[in-house]
Amino acid sequence: MKSREEEVRESHVYLDELAQTYLDHEKARGRKQKFLNEVRNRLNKSYLPALNHVPIHRLTAKDFDKLAVEYSGLSNSSFNRYITYLNVIFNFGVDFEYIEKNPMAAWRKRVMKREKTRELEITLEDIQAIYDHAAPHVQKAIKLVFNTGCRPGQSELLKIKYSDVDYANERVRIRGTKTARSDRYVRLLPEFLNEIKTWEKEAKCEYIVEFRGKPVKGYANAFRNAVKKSGIGKEVVPYHLRHFFASTLIAGKADIKAVSSLMGHSGPGMLFKTYYHLIGEGEKEAIEKLPKI
Repeated sequence: MKSREEEVRESHVYLDELAQTYLDHEKARGRKQKFLNEVRNRLNKSYLPALNHVPIHRLTAKDFDKLAVEYSGLSNSSFNRYITYLNVIFNFGVDFEYIEKNPMAAWRKRVMKREKTRELEITLEDIQAIYDHAAPHVQKAIKLVFNTGCRPGQSELLKIKYSDVDYANERVRIRGTKTARSDRYVRLLPEFLNEIKTWEKEAKCEYIVEFRGKPVKGYANAFRNAVKKSGIGKEVVPYHLRHFFASTLIAGKADIKAVSSLMGHSGPGMLFKTYYHLIGEGEKEAIEKLPKI
């Protein structure tokens, strides 16, 4: 009877097969269950849905771009951790000769470089230019992130339905990334609410961001094309819209706890870490208001 390892070697290897072999190997080495559970959770939630449709040797950069869109709203540390888990599985496959090469090696270098562009400063004019050159479903995505600060991927943005819009209370529900208790409500401006009503009248799907009557699973290529056509000359990704939302509110002296809540953070720590230069200016202005003696 052939072992799992022999069966894997003799076939076109799919990610689910390689991943199970990796998990078995790590368990035998004494890896903690917490780590194994987290990797398995990533596999079931995102790696396999995005990458298990073809053998590993046929995976391309476009397949991995799906993950970049899904993870675009995460912090740098979470993004890097999730990408690293997958990279380790592929490297395991190469080291133990289950696959010839790591299919995400070149892509990982590109996307990790892109992570640095998250600090890129974009202007309202840049966003308008991208919007003007975007397809209708991408325009809806841009407006939703711009007005709510939601995470611009499958974890939040692409889950928003028309039923999540509370017209009476002028707000929209952003479904939590972990449990229903982490759902949050973001206030919407009346003008944007009216625009959503217009979308809903013409909608062919319960999800706000739709394409040809079906929910959108990803829009990386379409967004990239809009950026290219806009001619702004910047490497903009959807995350920059969320960044613009937060930085604009903070620069406008909005309450830090309120902004943190709108962003879906567990506390203001992430804001202090990412936007300290803006918050610091607020502290400077506060000190300058002290009376003179």
